[in-house]
Amino acid sequence: MNAVVYCSQTGSSERYACWLAEELDCVAAPLERIDDVAANADLVVLCSWFHAASLKGAKRFRAYMRRHPEKRYAVAAVGATPMPCEEWPASEHEAAFRRSFPADDYADLPWTYCLGGFHFERLGAADKIAMRIYFKMLESEVKAGQTRSQAALDGMRAGFDGCERTYLQPLLDELASRGWLGSAS
Repeated sequence: MNAVVYCSQTGSSERYACWLAEELDCVAAPLERIDDVAANADLVVLCSWFHAASLKGAKRFRAYMRRHPEKRYAVAAVGATPMPCEEWPASEHEAAFRRSFPADDYADLPWTYCLGGFHFERLGAADKIAMRIYFKMLESEVKAGQTRSQAALDGMRAGFDGCERTYLQPLLDELASRGWLGSAS
């Protein structure tokens, strides 16, 4: 049996969680319900979003992992930066992920990065203020000639939905290679 839990502010992580739940033949539920939905699960997957360079809900998920070491775990980390490419190397996503799940403690934790979206109008008041500060920082970087900052600024100002179900495939492949999926894949 499998379980998928998520933290989502604007809907991207929830959408990935629902897609994963379809693949794993289970339901997706908010992280707050982990004790109920994962009670009989062998595999528990967290879908969450990067907030201030760490994954929202990671502390709660790690606490659950400590209480239930007999289970298997995986993570789909959702963010607004592009999928790995020349301007956004995978090492940057890895560094952000490792702030929440340090390699020393979670070296064998399967995870993948998934491009989400950005919807300024759906943010809470505190996050809107933080994003305005971030926009100012990006504007300074653009003035200094950093082209990737211009692309990030343009995308975030306009808002976007970059979710694609195919971004989950590396995680599903990893789970299958470990024999964790059984007949579901």
